[in-house]
Amino acid sequence: MKLRTLLVGAVAGLLLTACGGGSTPKDVTTAFVQALADGDCTKAKEMAVDAAAESVQGTIDAGCTKYATSIKSVECEETGETAACTCIEDRDGMEMTFKYDLKKADGAWKVSNYQKDFGDMNMGQ
Repeated sequence: MKLRTLLVGAVAGLLLTACGGGSTPKDVTTAFVQALADGDCTKAKEMAVDAAAESVQGTIDAGCTKYATSIKSVECEETGETAACTCIEDRDGMEMTFKYDLKKADGAWKVSNYQKDFGDMNMGQ
């Protein structure tokens, strides 16, 4: 009986993880970035809210073209119901850094905003 209970619990845990119930901000950011790169903007929009959803809709309206990227790292800092993630990608030999803001919406992490990180570039000043 104990083995059966253990197996049922393990299967339930796997199902929750597979369905996104166990997703972390890092998992969501990685999946979001990959969906955009794959040209699957519908999938990306499902992972987005607020300004991020509007940005993805703009990408859909513009044709949502696929592009090559290699995700080098994703680092996140969680604060309660929000998270800030930094993703470093290699696009056509150029290293690019993007910042992602996430928040919990209906119990799941969603990207709420994202933008390219221009670092400490002093724009003409």
